Amino acid sequence: MKYQQLLEEIKNLKIGERKEIYNEEGNKIIIFRPEKLGKSLKNKNYDIKRNFQIILKKPNEKEFLPNHLRVLIEFNHKIKSDKDKGEEFYKMIEEIYAGEDPLKFKEILKKLKLSEELDPSIITLCLIQLFMAEQDINYTHGKVQPPRAFLMGYLRFIRKQEQNIDKILWSSTRHPPKQEFWRDFPI
Repeated sequence: MKYQQLLEEIKNLKIGERKEIYNEEGNKIIIFRPEKLGKSLKNKNYDIKRNFQIILKKPNEKEFLPNHLRVLIEFNHKIKSDKDKGEEFYKMIEEIYAGEDPLKFKEILKKLKLSEELDPSIITLCLIQLFMAEQDINYTHGKVQPPRAFLMGYLRFIRKQEQNIDKILWSSTRHPPKQEFWRDFPI
């Protein structure tokens, strides 16, 4: 679904409610609005009415809560294993950042046949869109604006291959990306 529609779906989710957002290739992505904040959020200025969780249910596996590091690692793998195909995948991410529906790229991804490590490429795109939505809904107070530019900045940084992935991942859990990757970034 397009980005604005996804934001509405999330905002309309009632506390305690779960909703399947994507079901692709046997992988289900569910959003859930928990009744209580997790331990890591309790001491922060965090609005429970905005809080939601992203759940991934893979075939024959228990559901779990993926995080943004998963998509950063996955993108790094794709860009390193085949630069040209990774670049095509990156262009899709930029379109998602601009509001496009990840499912628009489903057939293109099948033909592209990207190397996959953790999840099918379409699932990675759907997760990226949801993590961007999570940032736009919950982190409106930071200097990175729009908030989804935080994740997008790190995806752009990975694309440049200027630093070791371990350093990038560590930084992404503690600091905003370099301004050059989120402010006035040339596509």
